[in-house]
Amino acid sequence: MDTLHRIVQIASKEILELWRHAGVVSFILILPVLEMFVLGYATAGGINDLPAAVVDGDNSAASRRLIQAVHQARSFEVVALPETSAQAERLLDGGVVSAVFLIPQGFERASGDVAIAAIIDGSNTAVASYAAAYAEGVVGRFTGQAFDGLAAPVSAETRIWYNQELRRENFYIPALLGAMMSLVVLAITAICVVRERERGTLEQLMVAPIRPIELIVGKLIPVIVIAYAELVVMLLITTQVFNVPIRGSLALYAGLMAVYLLAEMGVGILISVLAGSQSQALPAIFLLVTMSSTLAGFFTPVDMMPPLVQTASAFVPLRYFIDITRQLFAKGAGFYELAPQLLPLAGMSVALFAASAWALKRRMV
Repeated sequence: MDTLHRIVQIASKEILELWRHAGVVSFILILPVLEMFVLGYATAGGINDLPAAVVDGDNSAASRRLIQAVHQARSFEVVALPETSAQAERLLDGGVVSAVFLIPQGFERASGDVAIAAIIDGSNTAVASYAAAYAEGVVGRFTGQAFDGLAAPVSAETRIWYNQELRRENFYIPALLGAMMSLVVLAITAICVVRERERGTLEQLMVAPIRPIELIVGKLIPVIVIAYAELVVMLLITTQVFNVPIRGSLALYAGLMAVYLLAEMGVGILISVLAGSQSQALPAIFLLVTMSSTLAGFFTPVDMMPPLVQTASAFVPLRYFIDITRQLFAKGAGFYELAPQLLPLAGMSVALFAASAWALKRRMV
């Protein structure tokens, strides 16, 4: 009971301190929300209406239907109908179009599979990857429709699960949510001990009958409450502004987030113990969040990174939380499906929290 009483006293004191510095706390909470909007709109948004050219070598009813299908697709807009492939290639070289479709002669009357060539401008790899998938998708949908007079099927079939429209929001926004939560938790946690040192009250805590773990738990209770309140705001932005579906259990997600918070708060406590002032702690936090987001696969999937970078990312808690968020949002993954990511995250959480308690104890001795 004495331990619980001391923890409650420390938590009450921390709430009052946060209230006295409401301006700083508000800035810490509002900044990730603004970044969520700015980065969300900057990195999300589908690549639509890509300019395309179609070389119709058949001039048949079936080929005209295919041209119409390409033009009516949200991903492409047919802006040119060159007569030869050489003319189409010049349009591609000049940047006038991003894709060229080549419909071969005999398309309508072919007795075997028909090969429709799609030439993609690969100078912009981000656009090219989407254009290639879109092109295959358009032809695949055309294949699935019945056309009078078309004797042979088009040799293309595309099936996309979990994100049928290839919306970039569904990939980037969940990762952005994890990164912004990391920023909130680290920023508020890291200034806890630093503020005590700047005000000269850390020495008083050193001689008080308080164990380091009691001090940490008491200081982190308000941080946990703030983190979950911020999570609610982030989820509303995710679902209502960017229309990202959440197919999994929110209760499970909230429970798994507690494990992630433990890891990030451990890092925040370590920073607050090592930093000499808030002016040293906050820049270190922003640098750490930037590096963690990169290593965690925010921009590039971890599997596509060099082996050395993949090894380094294995020690980043945000990597596992982003993976959990993406799988739960997109696939509706349950506890057993998320266990491979949860287990290393839980191990890191325990290790980081224990390290922070040890470092604080050393500081208070």
